[in-house]
Amino acid sequence: MNYLAYVKRSLCLLSLTLALPLAANLSFADKQNGGTSTPGSYRELILADQPALYWDFTKPASEGGYVSVTADSKQSKPLSALVRGQALQAAAGPRPSEFPLFDNQNQSARFKAGDGFLRVVDPGEESPLDFAAGDEMTIEAWVNPASIKAGRFLYIIGKGRTNRKGVAADNQNYSLRLTGSEISFLFCTQPEKQGEKPTYHRWTSTGAGLSALSWHHIALTYQFSKKQSLQAYINGQPVKGKWDVGGDTSRPPVVDNDEVWIGSSMGGSVYSSFDGLLDELAVYRKVLSAKQIAAHFKYVAPEVKIDWTAVPSDRVQVEIHEGIPNKKSWQFRPPRLAETFTVPHFAMIEIPNRYSQKGVKVDRPDPFLVRAMSNLVIPAGKKRILVRARNGSRLYIDEKLVAETGFHKITNSGHDKVYDVDLSLAPNIRPLHRGDQEKVIEFTGDGKPHRVRFEMIVGGSRHRPDFGETAVFIGDPGKDFQLLTPSDQVVMLTDADWTAFEQQYRYDLIAVNAARRRNVSNKEDQYWVWRHKLAKEEVLKQPQVKVPAAAEGLRANNAIDHFINQRLSKENGKQSAPLSDLAFLRRLSLDTTGTVPAPDVVQEYLAQKPENRRSFAIERLLNDPAWADSWVGYWQDVLAENPNIVNPTLNNTGPFRWWIHESFYDNKPFDRFLTELVMMEGSKYFGGPAGFEMASQNDAPMAAKAHIIGQAFLGLNMKCARCHDAPFHDFKQRDLFSLAAMLKRSPQGVPKTSSIPGFDPKSNSMLVSVTLLPGENVTPEWTFEELVKPGKFPESYLRSEKDTREKLAAIITSPQNERFANVLVNRVWKRYLGHGLVEPVDDWDGQEPSHPELLKYLSQQFVLHGYDMKQLARLIFESDLYQRQASTDRATVQALLDTTYNFSSPVLRRMEAEQIVDSLFAICGKPLDAGPMCIDIDGARHYHNSLDLGIPRRAWQFTSPSNERDRPSLALPFGQPFITLMKTFGWRDTRQHPVTVREYASTALQPAILANGLLGQRFTRLSDDSDFTELALQEQSLEALIQKTFMKTLTREPTAEELKLFTDLLQPGYAERVNPGAEIVTRERLPRNLVSWSNHVSPRANEVKVELEVAVKKGDPPTQRLKDDWRNRYEDLLWSLLNSPEFLFLP
Repeated sequence: MNYLAYVKRSLCLLSLTLALPLAANLSFADKQNGGTSTPGSYRELILADQPALYWDFTKPASEGGYVSVTADSKQSKPLSALVRGQALQAAAGPRPSEFPLFDNQNQSARFKAGDGFLRVVDPGEESPLDFAAGDEMTIEAWVNPASIKAGRFLYIIGKGRTNRKGVAADNQNYSLRLTGSEISFLFCTQPEKQGEKPTYHRWTSTGAGLSALSWHHIALTYQFSKKQSLQAYINGQPVKGKWDVGGDTSRPPVVDNDEVWIGSSMGGSVYSSFDGLLDELAVYRKVLSAKQIAAHFKYVAPEVKIDWTAVPSDRVQVEIHEGIPNKKSWQFRPPRLAETFTVPHFAMIEIPNRYSQKGVKVDRPDPFLVRAMSNLVIPAGKKRILVRARNGSRLYIDEKLVAETGFHKITNSGHDKVYDVDLSLAPNIRPLHRGDQEKVIEFTGDGKPHRVRFEMIVGGSRHRPDFGETAVFIGDPGKDFQLLTPSDQVVMLTDADWTAFEQQYRYDLIAVNAARRRNVSNKEDQYWVWRHKLAKEEVLKQPQVKVPAAAEGLRANNAIDHFINQRLSKENGKQSAPLSDLAFLRRLSLDTTGTVPAPDVVQEYLAQKPENRRSFAIERLLNDPAWADSWVGYWQDVLAENPNIVNPTLNNTGPFRWWIHESFYDNKPFDRFLTELVMMEGSKYFGGPAGFEMASQNDAPMAAKAHIIGQAFLGLNMKCARCHDAPFHDFKQRDLFSLAAMLKRSPQGVPKTSSIPGFDPKSNSMLVSVTLLPGENVTPEWTFEELVKPGKFPESYLRSEKDTREKLAAIITSPQNERFANVLVNRVWKRYLGHGLVEPVDDWDGQEPSHPELLKYLSQQFVLHGYDMKQLARLIFESDLYQRQASTDRATVQALLDTTYNFSSPVLRRMEAEQIVDSLFAICGKPLDAGPMCIDIDGARHYHNSLDLGIPRRAWQFTSPSNERDRPSLALPFGQPFITLMKTFGWRDTRQHPVTVREYASTALQPAILANGLLGQRFTRLSDDSDFTELALQEQSLEALIQKTFMKTLTREPTAEELKLFTDLLQPGYAERVNPGAEIVTRERLPRNLVSWSNHVSPRANEVKVELEVAVKKGDPPTQRLKDDWRNRYEDLLWSLLNSPEFLFLP
């Protein structure tokens, strides 16, 4: 039984249960919309204007198409629009009371991109479908797009450019399309000279304001070969536009007998196919007047009512409304309510993500409206209310508009002004974030509940859907503002309060988003449960690996040890000594959370019985949310995640780092992880796996992705096969391009730039073989029969049999492909034990495993447990092998060079760059304070040119500053010290290609940057935000202080010698170390959030960034609560511990 049959059987009862309520709901909707229109009135208007072709999509023809309602006098019979692909489904069209020209039974046709469309056969020469020079044309239709997709041109109707065999290319007779929120007209003119190609001419509207999930009337009139004759209309109103390709022209158009297609073009490509509802499509052989077109659109806006009885008084209810036009205006139809949730305050730094039914992050329609409401008490007396917002916003109190901010209007030219910080509103006010606007009003409170409603339009015009620091505040005249909230929480609008609030706000959203994914992906979860059931059945059919008997005299905790000990026993090998409890905890914490263990974790661990401690720690840390943080950096390297925060260059991707984090946060099964990666769905620029699809400035992006996937999950290093057959591997260029074609879902051409320059196919002197020539097309097919033979994987896995991407994912993750599980097991093994069972882990060609039976056993366990990465890690952590001391003797090093290591001990590992940074700040307790990973902080630029990667909470969130211009105004002064340190320890700020093993060579810069660098200084500096400062202020013995410092930093007690050494250092003045009455140092106010791309050319922008760089180099201000002399000596202790080799290397 395939999965679709399984689902149909499972949902049969559910469908029957839902049928009656659904029918009742439809009947209710019809009744609600009825009684306000005259049946047939819209049709009568259209027929009165005498269209040549008119499809109202009411009555399908017998063959499943639609017959034109009227025919031109030249026609012998009406023309039918025939279905190609899947039959179109009927759906409700425009209906009253919003659209009174229609009746309450009006139907439309539902188009789904890639499934089906309509085709009209041209009857022949001079048919009503042909428009020549001087001919007039009007096209009109009602459209309801499922989504607004900028950058794509989705066909409503077009003649030519069908890519049919035997028909000339570049033969676009005419076409009406949607692109983003605009409409577009495209056609070709005939070549001026014989042998030349036709010329494309494209007109695109500007400011049309189409919105998703709403009905719009679109129309376009044109007289071919007459300049300045084109006019377009949206909802009965003329719109402006421009000829953005080819220019306006008087040249004669291309006219041929190719077909007219409705809803698609170019062979039915999903990228040119309309997705949504279409109705009332008409083509005229004349130009309709503006008055005639205006008469075809009537709209009655429904009254918007808010049920204030349902609005809470102890929370803020937030609504997301979608389907608003892409215009800087509040004049639009009532949008569609998409979702509702509650928050404790009127702050909108960010909102929860939207997810598909597969649990993958998707973009919201751009723009959208956010509305926040609460019944809250406004204290008695004179108050000031402050509104800060990133875009156009409105504040209502008791349904009266009291404050409004304008729409985002910052230019992205770079020449805007750097505004000085305005502190006039309140004594300690946090400066206004660049890109935000503010409005202050006076209001007299009466101590009674009031209806407070705040609304803002988010995004639009391809700007990022940013919120900036949007919020509503309240305060007494002349005093500081605080966040408006119905709760007792007090958040002052000061730098200190707001920074802490924002950090917690964003952290809390991680769990909120996880819950949202679980809520929407139940059906997808069931699919993977079914997949894992089949995989388990398949593995159990295979011969099971027998676990060896215990080896005499060798320690063993589980099956892993028995396999390892079997070889050790034969070779008379010796196991290294066991780790101490605390050393084990430090290693385990770094491997599971990416940081050294916190003091409370250590205390909790030591409180357990000795025999239970390690198992307790394994479960405790495997379930720590930081498990996700510990893995992101690794997969960023392996999958070449390479976002650029400004102006994409070679092989830049979208920031799919967020999808990686969410996958590990959810402990997503790894076959599902790979499938989502290969399908490349969801958000491209804001954190979904679609970001993996991007490979900017790459001549064959899918070839690059095929290389990454093959290396990451199959151990196939096909790097050389990009340009020629691999000389040292058994791969041909066709193998790589066949995978690329599967990812592309169509044949993949071989570009000239992916070939050897000057290659002569007749030459025998080439050192490499080339079997693909430039321009050759490679069909989608699986060529790696040594892994899985075609037809040997479970095709029942496929939910879309024609989708070659899905087929590729199914083949790779099928239990018949043992390589997938083997490679992943080997990757995890190397990460935790320092050396792979197969080396190198990403290139298995010609390599044999050092312990083949162990590898097979772990792979079988991995599949049997549903590809659960945590379960695999648990097996490794529980083994005696993992819990041994790492060895550095020469014999071990030589064994590693021979790649036949017997694993008598784990291999000594140095902390990864991310572990160093995260541990430094976890230990000292300071926030990273790295600033935003963005140089377009006001959101002035389009999102495809400037990304905002957020304010780093963990080290994996950093990226390249992308400041090749070396302009101070584009620098990231707060983030640069982190980037510099991590690069010194092998981290890559750009990843044009995949890497599994970073550069680990020791350099003189590494100890130097820890000893003298800015992050080392921040770690050791006893400022008022340091945990060590609070530790030093506690009433305790000096011995206790030194012991706690060692435990916090190195996860162990000091030796007697170390205790004496540091007691001698710190004893003088210890009793008098505290300065009585000293206050916490108020940090210097810095000119942050003032410079963006929009004003970076200003000389003042350079000055501001230089000021910030000076402040960063100055470091954290030392506390005044400790006397300087003693504080300096305690900082020397911290410096000594930080710069000991013990700190950098895992036990």
